[in-house]
Amino acid sequence: MYSRDIDGKTYTFGVSGKLWRDALVMYDYQTRSLWSHITGEAIQGPLTGKQLKPLASMPQIAWKTWQLNYPETQVLSVPTRDGMRESINQDVYADYHASQRAGVSGMNYTDNRLLSKSLVIGVQAPAKGDDMQFRAYPLIHFTETAIINDILAGVSLLIFHDKTSFATAVFKRDVAGKIRTFRQKDGHFAEDDTATRWNLITGEAVSGKGRGSRLERLPAVNIYWFAWARYYPQTTIYNQ
Repeated sequence: MYSRDIDGKTYTFGVSGKLWRDALVMYDYQTRSLWSHITGEAIQGPLTGKQLKPLASMPQIAWKTWQLNYPETQVLSVPTRDGMRESINQDVYADYHASQRAGVSGMNYTDNRLLSKSLVIGVQAPAKGDDMQFRAYPLIHFTETAIINDILAGVSLLIFHDKTSFATAVFKRDVAGKIRTFRQKDGHFAEDDTATRWNLITGEAVSGKGRGSRLERLPAVNIYWFAWARYYPQTTIYNQ
């Protein structure tokens, strides 16, 4: 998810139908510049080199869980070309997900640190200056636990992934200037080392000493390893 504001102007985006490095390319209606949906960078056109600001989105969760946390939510439903509403029961990419094919270009991916279609959580954190540090968190690490406490580029991170719902969220672990360590409780709740209980859907402390505090959410993406490594070859991989 990205902000549509660039240099004080709001742009409107669509899907170009093009691919770049085996990933979809967006375009903006105003200048027809082409944008990578993975990096948020304009790769062709008048705005080449401009960068969209990534926004931290909510994790994928069950509708009933979302309603419980946000009861006033409105639902967006987009009509298809034949006038029907979108289907939530059909994955048109099911065959691709089940196959060993990596991308559609036929390129042979050579970063063999992980299997090409291993699913990872891609995270980036600001380092010194304008540099960014990148790390991939393989989903296999979330078999026994839904929570990882880590540090990337000096930023203390809480990585949350629920293997059942596929909900993923990344937060900073500092609360009021103090670094907290988290452990999983029931469902999408966690407890830190002050016995404060946190809702990892909203990022809010719901009980304990820190009640009412809110964790800062960071952008993250669930993605195949081959795609993450191709765009961010300098990425490290989390190892327990």
